Amino acid sequence: MRRSAILLALVGLIGCPPPQGGTTSGGGSSSSGGSTSGGGGTAAQPRLSNRCAQASFSASEAARKVSTFLRATAAFSNASADLADSLFDVCKSVGRELGMSEAELSGDLRGTCDAVAAKVRSELQAAQSEANLRVDVFAQPPRCEVTLDAYARCAAECDATVTPGELEVNCEGGYVYGRCEAECQGSCAVDVSGQCSGACEGTCQGGCTGVCQGSCEGTCSAYGPDGQCNGSCDGTCYGTCSAGCNGSCEGSCWVEGQASCEGMCRGGCSVDYQEPRCTGHYRAPEVDVDCQASCEARLQADAQCQPGELEVRVTGDVDAAADRVARLRAALSQFRQLAVIREKARHVKEAGEDLVAAARRLRGAGQAGADAVLCLAEAAAVIPNAMASVSVSVEVSVSVSASASVQAQ
Repeated sequence: MRRSAILLALVGLIGCPPPQGGTTSGGGSSSSGGSTSGGGGTAAQPRLSNRCAQASFSASEAARKVSTFLRATAAFSNASADLADSLFDVCKSVGRELGMSEAELSGDLRGTCDAVAAKVRSELQAAQSEANLRVDVFAQPPRCEVTLDAYARCAAECDATVTPGELEVNCEGGYVYGRCEAECQGSCAVDVSGQCSGACEGTCQGGCTGVCQGSCEGTCSAYGPDGQCNGSCDGTCYGTCSAGCNGSCEGSCWVEGQASCEGMCRGGCSVDYQEPRCTGHYRAPEVDVDCQASCEARLQADAQCQPGELEVRVTGDVDAAADRVARLRAALSQFRQLAVIREKARHVKEAGEDLVAAARRLRGAGQAGADAVLCLAEAAAVIPNAMASVSVSVEVSVSVSASASVQAQ
């Protein structure tokens, strides 16, 4: 009866919507050294205890599934806490660059970041009205990716019928790439600072006659529903120019028909990729459904995000307002990291949604033993609070980004 009651509580608690407002620590959970964001202002973020995160209950099918679920919960709760810490630190760094006092930066995460966003807007308005300055921020998107090998290992830990090297994993909404030690049958990427005869990912100067997906400093022939350029760009394309970069490319140049590829290859390799990565979503239809959601959640939480380049461009009488321009440049340069946090938060939020699905599908979890049931109850307390924390991070990072009207891809 006790096991059944705890398992029902697991589904019930995780099925409830996260509490609104600021982040709180998971009630009743054993925190593994919950973090605080930069010297006060936010409560300790919810984390699953090391005891449950690293537990190994038995070799039974039910125990394997519970262990996989708990490891995914630990990755999710840690990522949620780290996001809140990083976001709080970036907000305070921006505020300090703009001359805000420590008292003004002593609130909680939302309050501090809202105050910083208001300060950014007021500084930009003052720059325009008092010094006739125009400030534009052009940002290339961060790139987040997961390793397919890690997904295969997770699936094998959870599902005894899976052999990692034989698992078929599909990458949806992105592409698979990796090092190709034989013939690259697709496109090969090389870092360039000059001419590019293929697709330029980065900054294409001199005009993009292919499709510019991102922001266009100049004239764009067509725009997508998100307001970003999705056509040819007569000017500088920040993002991806599918082909026809008329000037120089700063970033990666993907060239087709390069049989020998010393960089990264996508679109096919005559042998298996080395350390294959997926920039979209991955699916392994042959994995047990009880394992799939947990593994997807774990990898989304562990996704590695690399920042794109960011340029702060100030036009007008710059010399007449040199101090203000210097402050704005220093502050807005922090938005490069803010973009990473915003993109990472999207992946972590999806991880939480996958965990909710995984919890509802756990079958026979009570067979894994009393310790497993208690750890599942702890996870039930941690997940909703971590989801609330991620939601706050998403909302706050979007709000602060909008304060500078960042032209992000």
